[in-house]
Amino acid sequence: MFPHHQQRDLRAPIPERPSLRFAASAEHQAQVAAHLTARDRWLARMLAEHRMLTSPQIAAIAFGSRRSANHRLQKLYTWRVLDRFQPYIGRGRAPMSYVLDTAGAHLLAHEDGLDPKDLKFRPERSVGIAYSLRLAHLMGVNSFFTTLLADALANASTDRAVTAWWSETRCTRHFGDHVRPDGYGRWHEAGREIEWFLEWDTGSYQLSRFVAKLPGYTSLATATHIVTPLLAVFATPARETHARRQLAEHLRTDPRRHELPIATTTAEHLRTAGSPADVVWLPLHHTDAGRHRLISLVTAWPHLEAPTSSTDTDTRGTEASPVPRLSPPEPMPPWHADELTWNPMR
Repeated sequence: MFPHHQQRDLRAPIPERPSLRFAASAEHQAQVAAHLTARDRWLARMLAEHRMLTSPQIAAIAFGSRRSANHRLQKLYTWRVLDRFQPYIGRGRAPMSYVLDTAGAHLLAHEDGLDPKDLKFRPERSVGIAYSLRLAHLMGVNSFFTTLLADALANASTDRAVTAWWSETRCTRHFGDHVRPDGYGRWHEAGREIEWFLEWDTGSYQLSRFVAKLPGYTSLATATHIVTPLLAVFATPARETHARRQLAEHLRTDPRRHELPIATTTAEHLRTAGSPADVVWLPLHHTDAGRHRLISLVTAWPHLEAPTSSTDTDTRGTEASPVPRLSPPEPMPPWHADELTWNPMR
C-alpha cells in the first residue's frame, strides 16, 4: 500500500510482451472518444497531472476490484489512451504502472478546447518516467494521496473527502519562487478541513537538504499571509527521530517559526495504520498528546485559519509561463459528489 522502494531497486522496466494496439490516428481517437466513460476521462486527467499511477492505486481510487480495474486498463492501453510499464525490482514482480498515452492526451486537449499540437505531448517522454531517478519518490508521493482518496471513498458516509491534490509540478508553477513541495493537499472530515504541503523522504539524501527548505516555506507564509502546515514522511523511525532533532534546532532560533507548523510520520506508521488520515502524525512542538489523526492536527495548531475554499481552485502564487496546459482533475472521482456511498461499478 505504501511502497518505499529505494531508487536503486527500481531498475530498467521489464520489456512488454508484443500485443495488438491501435494506431493513434485521428479516426481512431474519434472512435475511442465515444467509448470513454467519465471514470476513464478522470483517470486520464489524473495521469496527466500526476504522471504515473500503479494498477493497485488505480483500482483503489476508481474501481471496485483489481480484476475490474485490470480489465478496463487493458482496454485503455489497447486504445492508446494509456501506456504502461512494469519496473524491475529484483525480487517478485512490481505492479504495472500506467501513464498517459497519445490518444488520451489528444482527447483531453480537445475537451479543453486546445490544439493537441500546442501541448507538445510526446509519448516517449510520458513513459520515460520508467527510467527516471525519481521514480521511487513519485511512487511514494502518489501512494500517500491515493491511499487518502481510497479512505475517503470507503468512508463517504462519514463526510470525508480529499478536496485538493496538487502535483509537484503544479506546486512548482505556483510556489517555485519560494519552495518546491512534493505535493499540496487538503482533507475534509467531520465538518473540519486542513491543508498542508507534503515532503516525502526516500532516505536517499542527507537530512540537511530537507532542513534547508524550511526558510522557503516560512517566506511563502510571509508573502501570502497564509500559514500552511508541513507534513513530512520519513523512510524509517530512526530517520524521523534524527530529522525532528534537526528541525527543532533549526526552528529554535527562527523568529518566524510559528508560521510553519510541522508534523512528521514514517512509512512504517502509514503502512500499519492504512491511511494518512489515521493516528500517525506527531507535531514537532506538541508531543505530550502523542500522535494525532490528520484532521486533529488543527487542535494542535489552534492559530491555523481554516482553508478559504473547499474546492481545488486555490490561486496562491503565480504560474511562471502562460503556456497551454490541460485542466487539472477534480481530486475526488466524478461520481463521488453525486453519491453518499461509493458505487465502484458505475
